[in-house]
Amino acid sequence: MPELPEVENTRRYLTQIGLAGRAFTGVNISWNNTLKKPSLKEFQQKLPGRQVQDIQRRGKYLLLPLDSGETFILHLGMAGRLRVHPAEQAAPPHLRHTFPLDDGRELRFLDGRKFGKLWLVADPQEALPVMGPEPLERGFSAEDLALGLAGREAPIKALLLEQWLVAGVGNLYADESLFLAGIHPLRSGASLAGEELARLRDAIVAALSSALAQYDRSRAEQWPDPPPALETWTVPRDKDTPCPRCGGAATSITVRARTTWYCPTCQPA
Repeated sequence: MPELPEVENTRRYLTQIGLAGRAFTGVNISWNNTLKKPSLKEFQQKLPGRQVQDIQRRGKYLLLPLDSGETFILHLGMAGRLRVHPAEQAAPPHLRHTFPLDDGRELRFLDGRKFGKLWLVADPQEALPVMGPEPLERGFSAEDLALGLAGREAPIKALLLEQWLVAGVGNLYADESLFLAGIHPLRSGASLAGEELARLRDAIVAALSSALAQYDRSRAEQWPDPPPALETWTVPRDKDTPCPRCGGAATSITVRARTTWYCPTCQPA
């Protein structure tokens, strides 16, 4: 599933390719279940003619404020991609929705697994879940983690997946953050304190920042069609790749139905 780096990479791609300032001239939805609010008929009436004012991200959601005062919100689901192509360019695989623009191009939503979501709302809070702090914004601190983890006996891996703790972190970057911090994924949230929380905060920032740097390089090198996903983590995700720190073998467990990779030597229980 796209996590913060993938969604932020998409935001930067849309910014770089010039979506802001363009107006939608049409709506073509091929899988109605993607649209969560409003009805298809109302969506088709409201979106055409509206100009994109900005391209924003909150957690794993993309927000396009419009000149009508409403916000067009997109969630990429498990494998969604957004591209801006000339309308005459051949349709890529898994194209589900197109949004023609006033300059002859189209915003295209590619979604092979059909788990993407769309909203057009007056208030973004109508669509967005409760989310914690943005980990790459100034002010994100170990104290934020301490407050969210206080009294929580659930495994820290499971808690990192809860968007109310840290916005945008998912399965891959939770594993990477715990690996960088040297924390076992089954440690209870409440058991972490002091220096461990500081390490975890720094590891989250480092994991996400490193991923974004790799995406920035990829966009520069492969523009105008950079890959939507890269393997940006260092924790091994198979038993045949040695740990880059100790050389030992990684192992996997299941935490709240999510496959979790870690190094037993570097992340002792």
